Amino acid sequence: MKKATLLLLAAFLAAAPAAAQDAVSLTVTPPAGKIKLTDSFKFKVEAALPENYTIRPDTSSGSEEFEVLSFTKTGETKKDGRKTETFEIKAQAFALGVSTFPAISWFLGGSAPEGSEVATSSFTLEVLPLFKTKEGDGIRDIYPPFRFIPWLWLLALALAAAAAYYLYSRRGAAAAGGGSSRSAWSDSRAPYQRARDRLEKLEKSPLAAAGKFKEFYTGLTAILRFYLREEFSIDAALMTTSVLARELKRTGTDIKTALRARELLQKSDLVKFARLKPGDAEADSRALEELLMEFHRASENAKALAAAAEEQKRAGAKR
Repeated sequence: MKKATLLLLAAFLAAAPAAAQDAVSLTVTPPAGKIKLTDSFKFKVEAALPENYTIRPDTSSGSEEFEVLSFTKTGETKKDGRKTETFEIKAQAFALGVSTFPAISWFLGGSAPEGSEVATSSFTLEVLPLFKTKEGDGIRDIYPPFRFIPWLWLLALALAAAAAYYLYSRRGAAAAGGGSSRSAWSDSRAPYQRARDRLEKLEKSPLAAAGKFKEFYTGLTAILRFYLREEFSIDAALMTTSVLARELKRTGTDIKTALRARELLQKSDLVKFARLKPGDAEADSRALEELLMEFHRASENAKALAAAAEEQKRAGAKR
């Protein structure tokens, strides 16, 4: 008898979440029309559930193709012991073509059995390029690593600078060995200043004017990646655009700056790998200049806060 009671109790506990799910229905209204790459879009979710239940979304929802930016409750109505809650969800697309927006999990609370959870249905969206391409210039396969030669023009400059540094260091070492007080040269520029100087050299190069946009945009992204590595110790040179976009949170900058950086990286990928003809390379160069400034401000603020905390710690130790 006792064994039968335990089995019935176990069956009831297992059935409780399922019953809660049956009592809740979710209806998704996808966004109308097509959306563009990196553009934010909104869609609606309507939840019908018992009046004594509560529901909240899993804010970690998302995927490589889409990122959920916000959940906003827009309304609620009640009738005959049930209620209908409406939510507006804002998201952003990071994959071209027809992609599937994933199901979103929702947690139930209130009088719902503990651990109850429901999910919206997934839906498909067609994501268009952010910028127009010529007919026939569709997405091409990304070149294998051994065929990809980045930043040819600035690479030559880098090699020349490295050779000059080597020769200067050799002269300095020889002079030091002969009793001279001359010391070897070192680059005293901060990461931000180095990035600005690199950008200035790229802007003065003939790449954009000659229509070599692939090389020009490779240079733009290389400048940003080198700066992030030098300033924030983010190994950006070895990261894909999607991974690097997530790592931007470590910089401490605001979400708007992070999204603008991701958009520039996405556009550069399209120029390099999909033969996209950019509308205004000069504007994108200015955009990178502004991004570098915003990241620099975030870095300086973080350093100031760390210095203040250290000073406060020392003051507390002296007491």
